[in-house]
Formats: sequence, structure tokens, C-alpha cells
Amino acid sequence: MDTDEGCAAALVGRERESAVLARAWLRVGAEGAGVLLVRGDAGLGKSRLVAEFAAGLGSSRARVLRGGCLDMGPDNLPFGPFVTVLRRLTRDLGTSAAAALLPSGGRRGLARLLPELGEPTPEVDPDLGRARLFEEVLILLERAAEGRPLLLVLEDLHWADRSTCELLAFLARNLDQPGVLLLGTHRPLAPHADAPFAALPALLARLANTETLDLAPLARADVARQLADLIGRVPDPRHLERVFRRSEGNPLFVEALAGTDAQTPAPLRELLLAEVRSIPDPGRRVLRAAAVAGSTLGHALLRTVTEFDEVALEDALRPVVDARLLIATGDGYAFRHTLIRDAVYGDLLPGERIRLHTRCARVLAAEPALAPEGRAAAELAAHRYAAGDRARAFAPAWHAAVAAGTAYAYAERLAMSERVLDLWDAVPDPAGELGTDRIGVLELAADAAVHGGAADRAEQLLTAALRDLDPAREPERTARALASRAAARARTGRDALPDLERALRLTPADRPGPIRGRLLASLADTLAARGRDEVAREHARDALRLGEALADGSVRARALTTSAMLTARTGEVAAAVELYEQAARIARAEGCDDDLLAALAGQADALQAAGEHRAAAEVARRGMATARTLGLARSRGTLLAANLAEPLVALGHWSEAVEILTDAIALDPPPVYRAWLCVVRAEPAAAGGAHDVAADALREARDALGSPHTQETCLEPDVLACRLGYARGDLAEAHRVLDHVLTEHDLTRSRRYGWPLLVVAWRVQRLRRAQAVRDPSGRAAIDARLAELLALGRELPTSGRVQYAHRRTFEAEAGLGSWSDAVAAWRAIEQPYALADALLGSAADALTTGDRESATAYAREGHPLADRLGAHPLRVQFEQLARRGRLNLTPEPGPAAPESVDARGRLGLTAREFEVLALVAQGLGNRPIAERLFIATKTAGAHVSNILAKLDVGSRTEAAALAHRLDLFPSRPG
Repeated sequence: MDTDEGCAAALVGRERESAVLARAWLRVGAEGAGVLLVRGDAGLGKSRLVAEFAAGLGSSRARVLRGGCLDMGPDNLPFGPFVTVLRRLTRDLGTSAAAALLPSGGRRGLARLLPELGEPTPEVDPDLGRARLFEEVLILLERAAEGRPLLLVLEDLHWADRSTCELLAFLARNLDQPGVLLLGTHRPLAPHADAPFAALPALLARLANTETLDLAPLARADVARQLADLIGRVPDPRHLERVFRRSEGNPLFVEALAGTDAQTPAPLRELLLAEVRSIPDPGRRVLRAAAVAGSTLGHALLRTVTEFDEVALEDALRPVVDARLLIATGDGYAFRHTLIRDAVYGDLLPGERIRLHTRCARVLAAEPALAPEGRAAAELAAHRYAAGDRARAFAPAWHAAVAAGTAYAYAERLAMSERVLDLWDAVPDPAGELGTDRIGVLELAADAAVHGGAADRAEQLLTAALRDLDPAREPERTARALASRAAARARTGRDALPDLERALRLTPADRPGPIRGRLLASLADTLAARGRDEVAREHARDALRLGEALADGSVRARALTTSAMLTARTGEVAAAVELYEQAARIARAEGCDDDLLAALAGQADALQAAGEHRAAAEVARRGMATARTLGLARSRGTLLAANLAEPLVALGHWSEAVEILTDAIALDPPPVYRAWLCVVRAEPAAAGGAHDVAADALREARDALGSPHTQETCLEPDVLACRLGYARGDLAEAHRVLDHVLTEHDLTRSRRYGWPLLVVAWRVQRLRRAQAVRDPSGRAAIDARLAELLALGRELPTSGRVQYAHRRTFEAEAGLGSWSDAVAAWRAIEQPYALADALLGSAADALTTGDRESATAYAREGHPLADRLGAHPLRVQFEQLARRGRLNLTPEPGPAAPESVDARGRLGLTAREFEVLALVAQGLGNRPIAERLFIATKTAGAHVSNILAKLDVGSRTEAAALAHRLDLFPSRPG
């Protein structure tokens, strides 16, 4: 880590930059957590600037926590700077107090980074474990900041490992609590550089809470001030000019040139080495050993590596520290700047470098505690590898790979596993040394790859493993590898079914084990998603029987969830709900968190599909609360957010749904969940006339889905694309999507989306036919397509009230039924947009037959529905119909609105703001309001600010008092 602490020269020329830091600190205190990246070339004083700023805050104003990244490539400690920061925070708070801030005391997540929190609880699903770990880091930081603001300094992020970058991105997106500033330093990197951090600045720059501060070289006047401070007098003008020209305003170079005549054209490396060479020989030996041992090292390690006794080491170190080449840091030392370490390391003779790396490896093998905490295996592997001792680097690399996995550091585990594979032939008996064969290493590497987001690489590794496996000799192991490859292929949108089916054939039905149960459950789910219901139901039954025989709670829960989904498709909603609840009970009892949330999500989806929108929303809310309790709000919790938003859209609560969807998308969910969130988000946008917003959401959904192999993940966005094309008048695009669907999909396997697709398809074709008046051949083709749609309508079964209502709408569109039947069907379901759409059709049909009275009644009912929803295109269609038929849309006088609705209108509050005001009146703060309403804390705060402005009051207390005075919530306590 670069550090300018201890530098004799004053900090000069950084007044503007210091002001930027001060403003950022004030902003995070008032508005919420933020990120500030200080970017600049080596030697410009990034660390010095940050150190001066932190020192100026004082311990009473802030808790300052520092961590730095090391230049060790794949040998870096996963989450390195965060481990340092979190360990210091835990010790500062006290281990018991820190544990009390976390769900389950941190043992289900953060204990994997901080052993002092106790033995980590085993996690079945690595993806959920990693999500829980990130969530607990977030919780600890936010809750610690409630007591005293936090400044987290993360140095040298250009060397950050991938896990550190992923956690930093997660925190930047999700930190809400005021009083947390993440302050990072890094050198400029090209966006496509071969470093995990390279792409992160551009990603973070899109976030509203992130700012980048670029450090420029010092101006000539500032160099003069620095030079005067260094040499103790005003510099000679010619000397100043030479130093300024050669240093180009870089403070580190100014310091290197200060004691020279600045005329030598020596490269910077020679300038940096000039002072090193002026140090007595024992000090130079210390510097050479330190350069090999690492940028930061403990005193005990340095003594052991140099083989000096205590007194001799102190004597050797004194001139080195006085010259500020090494800086004392706690119980060890650090190079003042990485450029100095690089210069010293580069000056080593080849034999000298190998000898010192060998010596470091020997010391760490004998005394692992001398390495930084948690780094012994990785450091040992790195030193032996650098020394060319490939055979003895083998086992430590394996141990480092295993250790990285316990902290969900998948990128680092993958890198170290691949190093083990690279070194495999360097060892006489590699399998004996590791206790596993090469296939086991390939499997470990593939597991790290698939969970680290490199599913393509996982598939390659597993394919290599399968080439080495003999199914006849190891059928079960081959089956496991096939199941793993199926999971990797599913993540990249490739067909996973053949691998699952082959894996099942390799597991004996007469001697079934756990792997067969898991395969049956996976196959049942995969086949159900493809619409192959009968064989899926059979596999689910077999999985359930096997799960019960083996007492495998996860297999039982998964089998019941799939059975419930299949049951719901037949219209037996009550039976499906019972199966979902049974699956949830088993999963809860067995501690299978993901299976529990999957059951709740499935139940909400089934209720929504059946038109039980309020019940669906209630189950989804319960699921989101459960996900938050389990620390999985940003993984499965985002899926449940879509489950909640979908019935809210159906119920006409579009603003609330969009709010929930926006907050969930901001949590950076997994791609499949993001796709569904975007599809649900696009529906009210399209209906409301925000066609560009809907198109963008649809595009993002398709990008996230990749190449899906299931009926419903394809059809739902296809239905939306057809609706959007029809709404925009882009009939060619709507027809293209329709043609694709009718060619590539069997709609009878997906009645849920088949019926709404038929409705919009008929409208598209009918409008195309009207436009093809002078094109007989075109009209003939369209007539053929209309006939095809009629045939599909006769063939497509119906189950449940929603599908029945869609069927009645299709029949009315096609002239096979009455619009009054469609209106009655939608009226039976609380779905106002679909009802308004049917009322428009009824009004137009009545007007065609000369029944103006019925047309007026239908229009008067539908027009205000469209208006209240914000369905602008539908409202305009009602108004155009009224003008064409000379209908009066003014409704007859009705009963007065309820007093609460009238009060809300008089105060100018939206429905959501009224809901928030009710919670404010109960004395709730932003965080509990957000938790009650399943929105982000920032969103809750924005609502409160809007309420205060609309009510013209200055505080939450005044707002609550006004609400009580007006008796807005008479049923609320106190």
C-alpha cells in the first residue's frame, strides 16, 4: 500500500481536493451513504491527501477504518481491504456488540471473513451464502454508522481482487444509511485492462451517490512550496525550474530530486534507488528482503527473513526509517510508496530474488502465523511459485483455493484452482498429496466458476472432467458432473435437459441415493418449465417418494413446489396452495432457506395467475419479509418483489408497483430475476403510453434472459412485445414476434400466456387486414393467419377465472361471443385495466348496433377507470369513441367520496404518500417505513420530504400532529 504518512514535507497544492472531500463528508451525513474515488498516477499523493483528511476529522467526529490492496495478482487475499476494515470495526465495537447487530450473530455470513464471530453455519447453496455475506457486511456498516459516522478508506483499488470489487459495487448500490463514506484510491486504468477493478469506475460513475476526484500534478508554485519545505530554504530559481521540469509536478518525484542537482537524465528508477544506495549495507539488506516479502510486513517476519537479531535489525532499520523509505505501521512496516518497492525489487539479481523468495517460503512454512491473518497458504504458494519451486508451490495453492471458497471468493478460488491444474504434472503424486484427483480439482474450479459468474468457463472445466470420467466405473460421480454442467449451461441460456436426463440414467433406480433425488427434482422443475407437464409430474412424484425415504427435506420441498405449480395449471388453486404451504413448512423446518422462498414465490405466482391478486400480494409481502430476515433480500427477495408488483399492477396500483420494481432492480439482482422485474415494469409503462420506457425495459429483460429454453420465459416478453408493437402502431414488429411465437412455440403448453397472446394477435391481424385494402394476396395471407388463430382458440384449454376472461375477450374480438360476457368475466376479477379495455370494446360494439344508451353506460364506466389508472392511450380511445358517437362521458352525480379520500385530495397527497403519512403518524422512521412497505430507505425518505412540502410543515412531528388534528387515521392508535 502506498503511504505518505510520516513524510516531512507539508501537504501543498491540494486545497481544492481537500474541499471536495469535506463536501462529500457533509453530504453523506445529510443525504445518505456515498462513494468517493480519488484517482491519480503513482506518486501524486492520493494516500497523503486521504490521510490528512481522515486525521482532520478526529476520532470524535468519525470512526476511520483503513484497508489496502496488495499487488499479488491471483495470490491476493479475497476481500483483502474489507477483511482489514471489518476486523478493525468488530474489535472497535467489541465482538459481542458487533454480533448483536447481525442476523444469527453473523455466523451465517460474516463469520466466513471474521472467525472471531464463531464457527460459520454450513450453507447448502453457495449463491445464497454469498448473498447473505454481502448483506451482513452492509448491515454491520449501516448499523455501526448509527452510533458514529464511518469513513472507510480503501487504498490501491487498482490491485483489488475480484471479490473486493464485487463487494464494493454491491455496497455502492445498496448503502442507504447516512454517515457512511467509502473513500477509495486508485491509479487510472483503461476500461478493458486486465484487472478486476478496470471496469468498476465506469459502473460506479452511473450511480448518483458516487463521485470521482482526479488528482492533477502540482503547479509550479506548489512545487516551489514543497521544495522549500524539503530543503529548508527558498529554492534557487534555476534549481526549482529543473526540479519542476523533471518531476512534472509529481510530489514523489519532487522529493526524489530535491537533494540532487536535477540535471542528470537518469530514469526515475535510478533516482529512487539513489537514496537506497546511500543507506548502509545492513539497511539495504533489509530493504531487499522487505521488497520480496511484500508491501506491508510484520516486524517478526522481517527479523526472521533477514536473520538479524533484534538489536541488529533495529540498527539496520533506523537509517531506512529516517530516510522514509520504510514507514512504521503498528507492529510492522510498509514501503512509503510502491514505486520504491518496485525499484528495489527490480534491482535484485536473479539469484538474489530466488534466494529471498525461497527464504520467505521456508519461514512461512515453519511459522504460518508470521503471514498476515488468513494469508499463510496464499503467501507460501506465491513465494514458492516466484522462486521456481513449482512442486512445492502445489499444495499451498490448493490450500489457498480451499480457503478462498469458505469466504465465497469464487474468482480467487478459480484462479488458485487453475494454478493447481497448471502445476499438476510438477508433482510425482499430486492426487496423493492433495487427497483428491485431477477431476476433483476440475470440479472445484468449475463450482467456483459457475458461482463466480463464469458459467462458460465452468462448462469447459466440467467437460474436461467428463472426458476423464468413466461412467461404467464411476456412474454416480459422472452423474454429479453432468448435473453440475447442466446448471452451468442453464445459466448461459443453453439446453441443460440432455445432461440431466443422461445423469438420471446413470443413477440406479433400485439403489437410489441423494443424487438421484436431486436429479429427479431438477428434472421435474425443468420439464415443467418447458410445458411437459405429465412427465414432470411423474418425476416430481418420484422425487417426493425418494426424498421421504432418504429424509431429504430439500428434495421433498422442491418436489412439492413443482407439484404445486403443475396443480395450479389445471385450475385447482386451493389444492396447489396446500402443496405450496406444505413445501414451505418442510423447508422452514429443515432450514432450507432457498426452498422456502421458492415455495412462497411459487404460491404468490399461482394465486396471481388465478386472479387472486390480493392474496398473491399478501403471500409475496410475507415472502419479502422472510427474505429480509434470512439476509436474502437482494437475491430471492428481488424475485418476490416481482411477485408482489405483478398483482399490484393487475389491481391498478401502478405507482406502488413501479416503486417496488425500481427499488428491486437497483439491488442488482441475478439476471433471471432482473428480467422478470423488467417485464413487469414494462406492462404499466406500455399501458400508460410510456412506450420508450416499456421498450427499454423489454430490451433489458431480453438481454438478461439470454437464450431461454422455457415456454414461459419466452412467451411473457413476447406477449408484451406484441402489445407494445400494436400500441405504437408498429404492426410489422408485432407481426414478426407473433410469427416467431406461432412457429416456435406450442401455445397449448402455456395457457397462461397463450390466451392474452391470442387477443393481441387478433387485434394486430385485424388492423393489418384493414390496411391491406389494395393488396389481395396480403389480405389472403392475413385471413389464413386469422383462421389459424381461430383454430388455436378452439384448441387451447382454459383453467381459472383469468384465462376464462381472456377467452371471452378473444371470442368477442373474433365475433364468436359477446362483449357483455367479456365485461362480466373481467368484472368478476379485480383487474381494472382489463375491465376498462373490455368496456371500450362493449361501448364500440353497442354503438355499432345503434344502442347509444348501452354505449354511453359502458363508456362512462370505462373512461374514469382509464383516467384513474393513468392509462392515457385507453382514455384517449374512449374520448375518440365518444366524439365519433356523440356520447356524453360526464357521469351522473354519485355518492360523496369517503372523508379520508376527500382529505387526501385536499392535501394533494398520492395514495402512497397517504400510506407513508399514516406510518409517520405512528412515529416510524424511514427505515421501518421502508421495511413495512418493501421499498428502499431512500425512497421512504423521498416520500417523507414530499409530504412535508405538500403539508407545508417543517418536521415529521408537525406532519404527525396535523394528521391527528385532521383525524385522517381514526382507526390508528394514538
